[in-house]
Amino acid sequence: MRPPELDVTFRLYELDCQATEDAGSDGDEPYLWVLGFKVDAETLDPGLPPTVRVQVFRGVPASPWIAGAGSVHTGEKRAIPAALGTRSFRLKPALIPLAGWFPGLAGVICLLWDQDGMTVASSEAGHKAFDAKLGGALAGELNTMLAGGYDDALSRDADGNVAPGRPDSPDLTWRLARLRDAGGRRSVVRALTAAVKDQLSGSIKDAVTDVASWTELIDIDDLLGVEAEVYLGDELGGVRDFQLRFTDDESDYTVRGQAGGRRVHAARILSSVTNVERRLEQVHLLWLKVCWFAAREYLARAFRLRTTTRFVLDITTGEQPVAVRWFLGDTVLAPGQGSVMVNFEPLAPYVPPPQDALAGQYAGGPAGITYTAQGTVLELHCDNANGVYFGEVRALFAFAGDPDIFPPPATPLPQLLDMGYLQQATMSVTGVQLSMEHRYYEDVAACKKVIHEVDRKHIAVDFGRLHIEPGDPAPDREQVLARVNADVRVLVAAGLEIVAETAVTRLGGHR
Repeated sequence: MRPPELDVTFRLYELDCQATEDAGSDGDEPYLWVLGFKVDAETLDPGLPPTVRVQVFRGVPASPWIAGAGSVHTGEKRAIPAALGTRSFRLKPALIPLAGWFPGLAGVICLLWDQDGMTVASSEAGHKAFDAKLGGALAGELNTMLAGGYDDALSRDADGNVAPGRPDSPDLTWRLARLRDAGGRRSVVRALTAAVKDQLSGSIKDAVTDVASWTELIDIDDLLGVEAEVYLGDELGGVRDFQLRFTDDESDYTVRGQAGGRRVHAARILSSVTNVERRLEQVHLLWLKVCWFAAREYLARAFRLRTTTRFVLDITTGEQPVAVRWFLGDTVLAPGQGSVMVNFEPLAPYVPPPQDALAGQYAGGPAGITYTAQGTVLELHCDNANGVYFGEVRALFAFAGDPDIFPPPATPLPQLLDMGYLQQATMSVTGVQLSMEHRYYEDVAACKKVIHEVDRKHIAVDFGRLHIEPGDPAPDREQVLARVNADVRVLVAAGLEIVAETAVTRLGGHR
């Protein structure tokens, strides 16, 4: 199934000091360097394994000092300003050949410092070096991971224990699966973070040394830790709480944050019956005794139906799709006009008495449904069926930059449906409507008013709807059967008795 494209946000909102680095002093002066990063369809180059590039997000300009000009002491909590702690970006899933969908990787990495002798200018020089070097350093380590260089870390859980199930020859599929495992991902993120820290330490030190005075270099700022939080895109459908722990140089700080994503695209299928034409095909005379009334003659009628049902792919969020493909069941509907054969079920199970006397003549069977598929709109037309059809309409669609949803014709259906966004809706088509004449429903209604023993919960409010009404919202099979069963309870309570039947009178041509 195609993962959704997301607008992702990481928000660091609180710094909790359990122990300062400068024990016994006037406190620490902590500051944060924060970068968001992603790996997705925009940063993956084709290949097996694919080549990874990393895009980083610096956020809006903000002061890195959490306490401003003040200090933080043991036991204190400080709010992290939104401009400093928030990173937002779009995550676009990638379709990897032979491996399927990769939902994208989204993360945030933080360096926590305690200011000592360095000036703001010197610190900012190191900050710029970190911003410039992280993407390349992280990409190098991720490519090493995909090639097998971090298989040991991937095979372990969050506590460092070897997880069961490691194959003798790990491959890309196994590595991606371990990334999906929360324990495996935490283990490898810890290893990747340590490697990136080692790579960047020299670049940061060189950048600071180039601008700092010798007095600053005597008492450079202390790095209290490097921590990262990483999620796959399909884990960010809701809000995720997380904590980052910094414990270098005998300090103990916790940064609390949240991560979440919002769908870039949202859609639904709207359905409506836009046209119903009824042609009286035959009548059947029934002698019925309703309640205490004398037996009398009623007409059961069969109407041949010609219906048009419209389905609209309604995009509720985001831009319009660049491609849409429609399906009826498992049948691909070619763009434009066409027809498809489907199997209609017999009418009898879906019709209550007494009009079911006519149902045996409509035994279902194969019949054609014509269609018009044009972009986000599908219309189904039925005019010569002898039963009821229940099915499913599906829309496969893609947006600009998505994989092509018109692959070679030999592409298997499951693979095709996995290539884009998919929406589906249940539907039904009725080829024949059976009903009684209006006098019959009037007599049943009169019976209802008089007999107090009738359980009113089983009496339908509108007796004119004791049949499948083609103008109703498309029901599924269970809904129709439930309606019929309720109608039967009504008629039993009203004392319906079929006294005699007469021959059928046909009013139309042959079926």
